[in-house]
Amino acid sequence: MLRIGKMAQQPETQPDVPNQQIVSWAKSRLALVSRSPRLVLALGGTLVVIVIAAVALQMRTPAKGIAQVQSSARPGNTGTARVRPVRKVQHMARIATAGGKTDFISRDELAKECIARVGAEVLDELVNRKVIELECARRGITVTNAEVKQEVVRLCKETGMEPSQWYQILKARHNITPEQYHRNRIWPAMAMKKLVGASVVVKEQDLKTAYDHHFGPRVKVRLVVYENIRRANEAWNALQKNPGDFERIAKRDSIEPNSRSLGGLIPPIRRHHEFPKLEAAAFKLKLGEISAIVQYGPPTQSRYGILKCEGHTEPEFEMKDVRDYLVKMVTDQKSQAEMARHLLAIKGRTRVDNYLMNTTTGAVARKTRQAGFNRPASAKPSSGVRPAGGAVPRGTPRSAPPTRR
Repeated sequence: MLRIGKMAQQPETQPDVPNQQIVSWAKSRLALVSRSPRLVLALGGTLVVIVIAAVALQMRTPAKGIAQVQSSARPGNTGTARVRPVRKVQHMARIATAGGKTDFISRDELAKECIARVGAEVLDELVNRKVIELECARRGITVTNAEVKQEVVRLCKETGMEPSQWYQILKARHNITPEQYHRNRIWPAMAMKKLVGASVVVKEQDLKTAYDHHFGPRVKVRLVVYENIRRANEAWNALQKNPGDFERIAKRDSIEPNSRSLGGLIPPIRRHHEFPKLEAAAFKLKLGEISAIVQYGPPTQSRYGILKCEGHTEPEFEMKDVRDYLVKMVTDQKSQAEMARHLLAIKGRTRVDNYLMNTTTGAVARKTRQAGFNRPASAKPSSGVRPAGGAVPRGTPRSAPPTRR
C-alpha cells in the first residue's frame, strides 16, 4: 500500500527514459528504410506472403462446432465402412406365462418355419409363373385384368354360380382371396392358352373313349387286396370252397383301408380304368363269380387282388345325348395336357437356379454345389403359380368352377 501511494505522488510529466530510446531507434530505422526502395519492396512482399499463408491455413482447418461434425459424417472422410441403422425386430406373437416370463415369436422365425414346411412347393409355383411371364413378354402376349374377370364370370356361369358365391367358397375352403385367385390361378391358365394357341383337335375316337369311360357299362364288384402272393393263394383257395365268405375275408385281410371296412366294396369298374388288368378281369365275370388272382399296380408296389362280381350296369345315355358335353370335356382335357407339355418345353429352354433346393434346371442345366451354396444378394422371389387353370383344387367339388392348385 505504501508503494502504490508513492507512485501516485510522482509527477505525471516525468519523462520515461526507456520509451524515448525505443522511439528514437524506430525513427532511425524508418529513415534508413525510406532511403532504400529495394528494402521497402522486400518487406512488403514478405508481409503479403505471411497474410496469404495465414488465410490458407484458416481455410484448411475446420472450425469446431456443427460444420466440423457434418464434415466428419461424410463417408468419404471416414473410409468405405458405413454404419447402418439396426433393424427393429418385428414380433408376430407374444407369449406370457403365469409366472411372469415373456417370450416372442419374430417374423424371421415364422418365415423360416413356413419355408421349411411349404417353401419348396410355393417356390415352384412362383418359378412357373415367372417362366410364363417371361415367355409372354418374349412373344408379345398379354392377359388383361378385364380378360381375367370375364373368364371367372364364364366359369361361374357354367355351374350356375355367382362369382361372389365362388369367392366365398374359395376363402372358406382354401383361404384364397379373389386377388390371389385371379393372379395365381386364372392368369397363368389364360396365358398358357394364348401361348399354346388353337392347336387342340378332338377326334371321334376321343369322344368314344370318353363316352365309354363316363357313360358306358360298369361292373359292380368287391375286392380283397394282398401284398404277397402266398396270402392271396390261401384266400383264393378258401373262397373256392366257400364263396360266401368273401366279405368276411375282405374285412379281415384286405390292405386297402377304404374298402376294408365295407367288406371289399369299391366303386363300379368302368372302361378305360386306371388298372387295365383289373378292368379286364372284372368285365369277364358274371354275377356271383370270383376272379383269379390279379397282379396289378407299379412293379415296385405290386398288389394281388381277388374280385367278386355283384352285377353289371347298362348305359343310361346314348352318345348323341351327351355329345356336346363330351366335346367340351375332351377339349378341356387335351388343352390341359397340351399346356403342361408346352410349359415343360418352355422350362426346358429356360435356366432356373433354385437356391432353396440347390438345383439347376433348364438350358445348360447342371447340378449345383450341395454344400456352401450362397444365395446372391440380388436374388428375389418371383410371383406366380403352376399354370394349369381348368383343374379343380384339392377338395373342391367337380361342380365348382375349375381351378388348379
